[in-house]
Amino acid sequence: MSGRRGGEAPDPAGPGAALIREILGEAGIEAPAGVVDRLAVHAAEMLRWNRSIRLTAITDPVEVAVKHIADSLALLRFAPFPGRMLDFGSGAGYPGIPLALYLPGTRVVLLEASEKKCAFLSRVRGMLGLENVRVVHGRASKRETLPIGRFDDIVTRATAPSSEVVPLLSPYLAEGGRMLFMAGPGGGSAPAAPGTVTRVERFRLPRGMGEREIAEVVLPEKE
Repeated sequence: MSGRRGGEAPDPAGPGAALIREILGEAGIEAPAGVVDRLAVHAAEMLRWNRSIRLTAITDPVEVAVKHIADSLALLRFAPFPGRMLDFGSGAGYPGIPLALYLPGTRVVLLEASEKKCAFLSRVRGMLGLENVRVVHGRASKRETLPIGRFDDIVTRATAPSSEVVPLLSPYLAEGGRMLFMAGPGGGSAPAAPGTVTRVERFRLPRGMGEREIAEVVLPEKE
């Protein structure tokens, strides 16, 4: 991505730190100053790249703060997050990048099938100095297991029904680990065979922007 040239429209403005802090406060999420500043950098860079590659359909600053940032950080309800975390289908880096900022002791892998989106994720990783983040270009499939190891937590935002994703991601889940599925109301707690839904958290987004739920899925213990 290069800078603006004469005659081009100005880069869209993302939500500033003050707005993000306000939205997070409404969601009951702590907002450390240094972290909020970097959340704002991520959002602004996403909207800048969005002019060239499709990263998000959400471009209004308030909606970005609510539907991307606050929504991602709702996963903190399931803390702690020790060890390794996989953000499956990371896209624009939500929820993986906000979680990595809040959880510097957690090693986060952003798995994304689009090469262009991986370029964006790598750019943001460098801008934010996220040493606990690794960007991986790849696609999970039933035919081949990616060489990325196993994870204590696997998170994903409405990439597909949990009944389809659980078998696909099971090879990457460490013993005793869990998967966390983020979806609209009624979308995350669908049958998750061969896993079991052990916990569901339902919540409302700030500013009346909808309802969400997060379903925790665990696999049966190996005999």
